[in-house]
Amino acid sequence: MAVHSTSYVRAANAAQVVRLLREQGAMSRADLVRSSGLTKPTVMAIVRSLLDDGIAIESGTRAGAERGGRPGSLLWFNSRARTAAAVAIGRELQLTHVTADGEILDARAHPMTRETDRLFELIARELRDAVALGSIAVAVPGFIDYHAGTVTYPPYGWDHVPMRSALEGAAGVPVALLSLSAATVVGEIVSDTTAQHDDAVLVFLDHGIGAGILSRGHLLLGAGGAVGELGHCPVASGLPCPCGRRGCLETVAAGWAIRERATALLGADLARANLAQLEDLDDPRIDDVLRSAADALGAATAWLVNLLDPSLVILGDTAFARGADRFFAAFDESTRRHAVSSDVTIVRGARDALARGTIQCALELLPEPLRPRRIVCA
Repeated sequence: MAVHSTSYVRAANAAQVVRLLREQGAMSRADLVRSSGLTKPTVMAIVRSLLDDGIAIESGTRAGAERGGRPGSLLWFNSRARTAAAVAIGRELQLTHVTADGEILDARAHPMTRETDRLFELIARELRDAVALGSIAVAVPGFIDYHAGTVTYPPYGWDHVPMRSALEGAAGVPVALLSLSAATVVGEIVSDTTAQHDDAVLVFLDHGIGAGILSRGHLLLGAGGAVGELGHCPVASGLPCPCGRRGCLETVAAGWAIRERATALLGADLARANLAQLEDLDDPRIDDVLRSAADALGAATAWLVNLLDPSLVILGDTAFARGADRFFAAFDESTRRHAVSSDVTIVRGARDALARGTIQCALELLPEPLRPRRIVCA
């Protein structure tokens, strides 16, 4: 027990010194002693370790040394000592390589492949040249078994695909899996505009429907990977769902269902249309479909509001939902009408939230001194 406590204290002290260098910029050893409140021997030992690990670098001196002594050399935080990679799997494969401070070193997008061997090979090839890679986070569609590290997604033919072990074996670094909706709500909450909210629900409307849930500042994961499967709550539509059941919310409000209904009504191929494009048709029949979908989605979101009492509800900015003003207004009205309390802020999401949230979760996997101050995913 004493060994564990000593190790914990040592790690916490190191994290404090690194935080000072990150937030204050260049500091001398004397500066670190004064600012940290740690003893001089403790700071000296931490600095030696940080220099050995490349987390700190020593360069330059500060003029005007106190008490006439020689100028103290300056220590700098090296944000490239360990880097992280964020991978988002959706309509395309997006890969982002960042420093420990979240600075983007490289960002690439590739056409999506459903063949898992090719997918893993592509990700591994893209990350092979990532210097000092320390962690990877992967945002994926479908059901995630967090204990086994597998992903199941029927539209892609994925059934318990061992994604975490495959990527850890290829990259040799820790890998975290999270849903697209979970990554997106994390991205929203770590932004400046919504950072004051510790309890939030994000509705992710795209091809399917998911929800990301933040409770007391931490991402809700659950026991079996089904957290946020809002689209498979029953609404008694009687219609078949790709999950194999009937009457799921997705059958009336998911992107695939709305497009199928619009195509059947107009006799035109609307398989790639988004909500804003459907609104622009100004067809009363399509407007009825969209209103019904927004009402059903709002009612389902109200269940979450009633259960979780969030201060914030976000309709995620997906390619399908982006720019649909009337749909958002109907969703807002339905959520408030069906919720026990309407005292909740309902907003549209930011366009880069998915990438930002995946990056945050990747950074949280780095060695402890390098992790962000705010921990959301763990």
